[in-house]
Amino acid sequence: MNAAVRFACLGFYAAALMWAGCASPDLSKPVKAPLIGASDSTTVVLSKFYNSQNYRKWLGRLAQSEGLGPLRFVQAYGADSAVFEQEVLRAGAVVLTGGEDIHPARYGQAEDTIRCGRIDVERDRVEHLLLDRVLELGLPCLGVCRGLQVMNVHGGGSLHAHLPDAGYAGHRGGSPGQTRDTLHEVRITHPWLSGRVEFTEGEAGPFVSHHHQGIDRLSDQYWAWAEGPEGLTEGIRHRDTLKVPFLVGVQWHPERSRSGEPLSDGLGVALLKADTP
Repeated sequence: MNAAVRFACLGFYAAALMWAGCASPDLSKPVKAPLIGASDSTTVVLSKFYNSQNYRKWLGRLAQSEGLGPLRFVQAYGADSAVFEQEVLRAGAVVLTGGEDIHPARYGQAEDTIRCGRIDVERDRVEHLLLDRVLELGLPCLGVCRGLQVMNVHGGGSLHAHLPDAGYAGHRGGSPGQTRDTLHEVRITHPWLSGRVEFTEGEAGPFVSHHHQGIDRLSDQYWAWAEGPEGLTEGIRHRDTLKVPFLVGVQWHPERSRSGEPLSDGLGVALLKADTP
């Protein structure tokens, strides 16, 4: 059936490097934004809003270009439990947005807080609950940057608390006091298809990257389909595509990358057009 479009620490180590998760520095505060769209629009639950409205602008543009009608955006972060459950039940899609580092205790490495940037344990809780509901209801869900990491941790996987310490470079630009996005290559290693959107093996290109953490041990609930520099896993998809036809995570930022390609706009279109069980 088609949906018609369907959660601490600022240790001196992190502070000195000015690293704070995978959101850009100007996107650090949640926003109580108004709902977008009409009463008969399709609801998209975003785990957290940001001032830039990049996710809302991106998906709104794609919905319009695909003739899918208006979208209504709601924020899971900060919602009381009754509203949270109500909005998830009416949702046509869920997006786990970029942002702060996940508390490393979530993946059994609590001592790594000193290697983290900002941590928000409430956001960790909210997004793990969102994924519980996504799996229960089969909702189409895209995880971006932190969102991919939450998916992996939720499924029992682990993270590199700081990629340079593990030998990975080139995933985030900037210098102390001056962070900025990086363009790095992402390459599809295993092809897959979602509706009419095809993700072809070998396809590659530069996409916006802004993260200092990444997947270490991949959850056995997911398989890897794309990689970045030094072979870091940067694209994952849930193995049970009958239960959850579209549960996909990417480490880069399609909402801030070049438009018109499967690894940017194609991911958004595939999310909005994904089928549910």
